[in-house]
Amino acid sequence: MSAQAETWLAPERGNHAVMAVVLFLARILGRKVLSRLIWPISLYYLLHDGTARRGSYVYLSRVLGRRPTWREMWRHLHAYGLVVLDRIFILGHSASVPPYTVTGGEAVLEALDKGKGCILLGAHIGSFDALRSVGRFASSKIRLRVLMYRRFVGGASKAIEQLDPAYESAIIHIGEPQTMLRVAEALQKGDVVAILGDRAPDAGRYMSVPVFGKMAPVPIGPLRLAAITGAPVLLFSALRCSDGHYDIRFELFADQIVLEGKRAEQTQTLKTWLTRYAAWLETLCARDPFSWFNFYDFWKERS
Repeated sequence: MSAQAETWLAPERGNHAVMAVVLFLARILGRKVLSRLIWPISLYYLLHDGTARRGSYVYLSRVLGRRPTWREMWRHLHAYGLVVLDRIFILGHSASVPPYTVTGGEAVLEALDKGKGCILLGAHIGSFDALRSVGRFASSKIRLRVLMYRRFVGGASKAIEQLDPAYESAIIHIGEPQTMLRVAEALQKGDVVAILGDRAPDAGRYMSVPVFGKMAPVPIGPLRLAAITGAPVLLFSALRCSDGHYDIRFELFADQIVLEGKRAEQTQTLKTWLTRYAAWLETLCARDPFSWFNFYDFWKERS
């Protein structure tokens, strides 16, 4: 991939056949044993995947405040590999589902009591699928829908997703004619709609805000969605701890996002909210620098 093509909007890497072997080994060896194989796999990607290596280097340089070592970049890729491995056990409903703790779950229930559904706004940090574990065992009043951009999903991801027959039915695809209508209907039913807010599928729908000291494009779509629907917005994260369990947290971001006044005033309101979101993201990354998995040119430094 050329430097100019270092974008997350590209065909996902990963092979269906290789993942099929991993799935087989997962059933035979289990999560703990198989996790030991992630070190050599992550080393392979560190040496052979230039895009991921450059993305890791730039990000770690900013979050650590210095040049990262090769070992730290290796650790970064290894952390991602462990989260991908955990997807197998989360979506497969196996006895080896990673344990988790939840903080702030009552905030979700309080938001839903308002009768407008709610929007969960996250980022590509930690595990998104850990959220499914919570929904699976939580109160039956919680129905989770996931807003995702699916055009470039690769064979490896599809192989994992097939472990959960209900996976696809919970997804609302971004970029389709009926996307907004389906989101509005879900929120009217009192559903929870989750979206990751640190990647913009449409290059024209973002706003630049400071992230680790440099301006970066952050999508405005989730905030506009909240403003249109009137739904409350909560932030969520699921960081993988050193012992393999997930620390899942929810916190209220906005009871309601209101865009009033002229265009300039609305733009300033959006920028204020996006800056708060970026600050939340920075706090998470400072807490666990190796769990943000944006392995591409996030700051647009190579365009």
